[in-house]
Amino acid sequence: MKFQSIFAMAIAMLVFQSCKKDPGTSEAKVNFIFKFDSTQVRLDAVGQPSPMPAGHAGQSPRFNSMSAHYVELAPTAFTALGAGAILYKAPQVTTGGPTAIDFSNSKFAGNNQLFLSVPIKSFAAGTYNWLRISLAY
Repeated sequence: MKFQSIFAMAIAMLVFQSCKKDPGTSEAKVNFIFKFDSTQVRLDAVGQPSPMPAGHAGQSPRFNSMSAHYVELAPTAFTALGAGAILYKAPQVTTGGPTAIDFSNSKFAGNNQLFLSVPIKSFAAGTYNWLRISLAY
């Protein structure tokens, strides 16, 4: 009986020892990965399928890389622009006119490549139903 108790204690210690957090473990993050699909169904401003109207034409481009100018998580569709959790804003310039994207210092990513990785602890806890992203290509 004593051997079984010692054995059970040893197993318990081993289990709890293995539950220690490794200091080299990375923190939880939200990752944004671009996926390009030139055959994807066209969507309207609220994410619903939007067929091309008769007599109109459209493009189905094939991208090699893409950037984003702005990334924000918003609780609702009616949340004011900038009132959600702003996760990224690209560098901007005002040289020669109005404010514009500084493409020479922007982040770019290709198909299935990581564009942005944001630690979850860097924005407020909550429910975010909308992703606002302004693409730059």
